Amino acid sequence: MRRVENAFQEFIDGVSTASDKAAFRAVAERATQKLGFRSFAYLGLAEHGHTLISTYPKQWTTRYWSQRYDLIDPVLIRARRDRDPFHWSGPQMARGRGDQVKRFICEAAEFGIERGVTIPIPAGFDRFALFTFAADKQGSDLHEKISKARDILQLMGMYFHAHVEATLKTPVGLDPSSPLSQREAECLAWTSRGRTMDQIGQILGVKTRTIAFHLDSARAKLDAENVAHVVALALRRGLIP
Repeated sequence: MRRVENAFQEFIDGVSTASDKAAFRAVAERATQKLGFRSFAYLGLAEHGHTLISTYPKQWTTRYWSQRYDLIDPVLIRARRDRDPFHWSGPQMARGRGDQVKRFICEAAEFGIERGVTIPIPAGFDRFALFTFAADKQGSDLHEKISKARDILQLMGMYFHAHVEATLKTPVGLDPSSPLSQREAECLAWTSRGRTMDQIGQILGVKTRTIAFHLDSARAKLDAENVAHVVALALRRGLIP
């Protein structure tokens, strides 16, 4: 366990100072090796594209996207559904699946991606991310290793995602030229996606009247007539995605 804690601390220090994809990759690769895994993959998905930082073989990641394996990948599908980290293996994921999924699993195994642990990371605004530590079939202590370090692995995945988002992307509503606060931009973005104030309150964990307050504040700032008008103005000015 001491080795895991040391790897975790080094990982946190490295991620905190990483400034580009290459640096994030190097930090995660070191931690992956120290934890005894073969490779890692961080995947951030958004409506208009994805961010991939990984040590998976380039030939495999190229094939993955060209064949649109993201539509059938059972690990990705489960990660979208579950909030907790989960352990997986090729044989387990292939059980009861169709031929296409079984071929996908066999192809992944050819590149040394046969089992691992995946950390789902809900990211809001129709975005989603996951962090996977992967291994091949060699060694029999993977399940024990994961069960002992489950909480630390989850923290690593979430910490990595937070810093990648902060460093490589511009968060909604944080453009210095935007008159909107972060929360106002969030409320408008969800409204533009057809969510009601009650639904937005549940998503953001606040009361409905708080959502109404932020929407009204945004309306006043943009000199809009109503909520529909302020959403249209915010979209036109590029203040929300």
